[in-house]
Amino acid sequence: MLTFALYSRSGSGPQPLIDSVVRYIQTHDGKVCLHQNAPCQCVDLERFATYEDLQRIGNVDFMISVGGDGSFIDAANLIGDLNIPLVGINTGRIGFLSAIKKDNFEASIRMLFDKQYTLESRSLLHIEGSEPLPLDTRFVVNDVTIRATDNDSINAISVEAGGKHINTYWADGLIVATPTGSTAYSMSCGGPILHPQTDVVVLTPIASHSLSVRPLVIPAAQTLEISVNGRGGKYSLCVDTQRIILNDKVKLSISKENFTIKTVLFDNADFYSTIREKLLWGLDKRND
Repeated sequence: MLTFALYSRSGSGPQPLIDSVVRYIQTHDGKVCLHQNAPCQCVDLERFATYEDLQRIGNVDFMISVGGDGSFIDAANLIGDLNIPLVGINTGRIGFLSAIKKDNFEASIRMLFDKQYTLESRSLLHIEGSEPLPLDTRFVVNDVTIRATDNDSINAISVEAGGKHINTYWADGLIVATPTGSTAYSMSCGGPILHPQTDVVVLTPIASHSLSVRPLVIPAAQTLEISVNGRGGKYSLCVDTQRIILNDKVKLSISKENFTIKTVLFDNADFYSTIREKLLWGLDKRND
C-alpha cells in the first residue's frame, strides 16, 4: 500500500479536485493523510501540519501538492530532509514545478502506483546571517532575492565566492537562484535556464546600473558572502516565499545545503519537453 501526504494552501486547492484525488487514491488501495489547510469532504483522514507530524506518520511514499509553484515550495519546506518524493498538481498558471495537470491527474497518479517514474534530486541552498535571520526555514528551493525596501533604493551589493571578490553590483537588486529557481524570477530578469541536474547557482542582477554586467553561473560548492550598502540603511531579503527587512549591517552567507529534495519525473515527460510546453517554444501561429 502506498501512502500519500496531500498538501494545499488554504484556498489554493479547490475542494472538488482534492476530494477527487483522495477518492482516486483510496479506490486504488492507497492511504492519504491531509494537510490541515486542505479543504476536503472525505472523513477519517489523518491530518498533518508540520515537519514533526510527517516524521510521526512515517513511511510516506509521496507528497502531492495541489496548487501552483508556491504551494510546491511550501510542501518542500514541510518535507525538509525527510527524503519524501514530491510531485505537484498544477492549479496555477505556468507551473514549472507542478508536473501533473489537474484535468488528467488520474493518469499521473496511476503511473505512481505502476512505478512509471524516476526520482530527481534537486539541490538546495542554505542561508545564514551575521545576525540571526527571522526566517521559518534556512534552506532555499528557488532563490534568494536582495532588493531595496519599499521606500529606499540599494546603492551596492558586494559579492564574494570562495573568498574571491566577484563584483559590487550597482543595481536595484540581486537574485541568487538554484537550477530549480532558474525558471522563476531569475529568468524574468534575463537569467539563463539551468537544467535541474546541474550543480551550479546563477547570480542575476535586477536592473543593473551598468549595462556590461550580466548573469553569472558559478559552482554550487562555492560559498557566497554578500554585503549590502543601501541608502536607507535597510534592505529587503526574500527567501523563496518569505520576505523580511534587514539592517544593511547584516551580512549574508549562502552555501549549498547538505541535503536535497526528491522530485518525480514521469516516464512520459522530461525537462526539455516541460520547457517547450510551458514557454511555448517551437510554436508558430503561422503554421496553424
